[in-house]
Amino acid sequence: MPNTKHDIPDASELFAGIDIGVVRFTDADARRQTEPLLTGSSDIRWSVVKQNVSRTVYRHEASGSVGVLYLKHYHSRSLLHRLQRRIGLSDSRCEMRFSRYLSANNVPVPKVLATYNHKGTEWMISEGIEPSVPADKWHADKTAAGNTDIRAAVIALAELVGRMHACGVLHRDLHCGNVLVRTVDPSPGRFDGLVLTDLHRMLRRRRLSRRSRAANLAQLFHDQRLWTTRSQRIRFLRHYLSAAGAEGTIRGWTRLIELFANRHTRRLYAQRDRRIFATNQYFARMSIAGRRTHVILASKRSLPGSKTCEHTFTTEDWLKALADPDALFTGDNIKIIKDSASSYIVKRRLRIGLRDIDVYVKRPRRKRTVRWVTDLFRPSRALRSFYLGHALLGRHIYTALPLAAMEKRRWGFLVDSILITEQVHGLHLNKFLNRYLDDEQTDGSHIEKRRLARQVLRKLGQLLRRLHEEKFAHRDLKASNLLVHWDNHRDHPPEVILVDMDGVNRVRRVTRRQQFRGLMRLNVSLLECPVVNHAGRLRMLLGYLRSPGTGRINFKPYWRLLQNWSTRKIRRQIISRQRRQKAQRRTST
Repeated sequence: MPNTKHDIPDASELFAGIDIGVVRFTDADARRQTEPLLTGSSDIRWSVVKQNVSRTVYRHEASGSVGVLYLKHYHSRSLLHRLQRRIGLSDSRCEMRFSRYLSANNVPVPKVLATYNHKGTEWMISEGIEPSVPADKWHADKTAAGNTDIRAAVIALAELVGRMHACGVLHRDLHCGNVLVRTVDPSPGRFDGLVLTDLHRMLRRRRLSRRSRAANLAQLFHDQRLWTTRSQRIRFLRHYLSAAGAEGTIRGWTRLIELFANRHTRRLYAQRDRRIFATNQYFARMSIAGRRTHVILASKRSLPGSKTCEHTFTTEDWLKALADPDALFTGDNIKIIKDSASSYIVKRRLRIGLRDIDVYVKRPRRKRTVRWVTDLFRPSRALRSFYLGHALLGRHIYTALPLAAMEKRRWGFLVDSILITEQVHGLHLNKFLNRYLDDEQTDGSHIEKRRLARQVLRKLGQLLRRLHEEKFAHRDLKASNLLVHWDNHRDHPPEVILVDMDGVNRVRRVTRRQQFRGLMRLNVSLLECPVVNHAGRLRMLLGYLRSPGTGRINFKPYWRLLQNWSTRKIRRQIISRQRRQKAQRRTST
């Protein structure tokens, strides 16, 4: 599990010397079910399924009538939570209270069996909902497989949230990770209902205003905005209004929810960005060999082509791996990738803890002397790339996973900086397109391969649109900075991955000029790939222009302007190459 700042006790230690009279049981059946676990008359082994600095969740599966039980231990060390536990305002009792209330109002929630809050120790035992999977994972699997159960699940989710709001309850952490999908059989995963979890984040009011409901729905819309269609969201709202008994039109609710969703998105992303340079369960900052260092301890998301995101590391692992920064560029397993005036990049295998990981190690260089002054007032390129890489990953834009960044300064002047990123297993953009768009292929999978290549062309435009929507501009978007990963699985489409953050900038507003520059660079890269024809480049443009709900698009003015910009760019490239060739001939003579 990821590192935490405090030692978390084992589940058996929570029951040692417990006073049964302090434990609160939901009813007599719950007492009869859980009391043997607390008194030690039943041999129990709990396994950790989730852990962070504030909570640890244990799971226990027993035979007989006990079934699957979950133990949630609350151990937040914040001053507010400690005071709440002392005066009896505990999260565990909040879960029990809302479990009773929502169950009585026909809202499916896990049954809380027992709670304990005494002398600073707080935990809760609830029944398990199995077989089940989180709604976000279930939806991703069904979307890839093209399953029709999604329509029924959208309606069920709308009715669930509608009934919750109808009885005056708000869920302050409403996202699909806190909704479990019951499955009849885990193998086929057939849909069988939804269950709402994480009840300690709930709030009850006598009357819910329209703005409070819209703000609560905005959390759910933000969570699934990228993975649902406009038709699914309208269908959700239609059934929600019916279940909640709310007044208003679909259009009015949509506009209000989008307003709150944009606010929620900005606030959430800003909060996640602040964690990148802090010390928490995912990141750590330290000093190694006189260098300011930031490293990753765990990855919150699964990334295509990444194996490192499945592992966790400790600060001790990184202290040992980066003890000699200069040794990162020497050794027998070193392969030089780039040695230019701007950077020095090597590929190697780095041992971090007990694992050997294929990484790229990059040492940026200064091309101009004036950079000595400008680097006084800005982070190094390594730290900046580390930050931007994780900022994009937090916004569901795939990049090569940044593992560590180091910088060394003397009297404020930047002396050295190093960036370590994971090697992504994939093909460069043009190599992938040449392989899957080649007309000379005659095997039976030719049509399927061309379909995959067309998906990549469309995703190129979608990737650029996502960058611009999140206020990022890329000044070096070319084929060599784009990788395509595909695991040869029919249900998993290929993914486009950014591998160089030096050209990425955060801006307050992406101008039209920046938009067309990004499109022009992509178009020029595709012009250099001979198998991509006119229709393929147009597919990339439509992937950028077509967003959910836009309808028909008059793309011809965009296409003509894009062709003109691309023609001028190619002419400038030819002139620049001719000048370099003349300079090389002069120096050689």
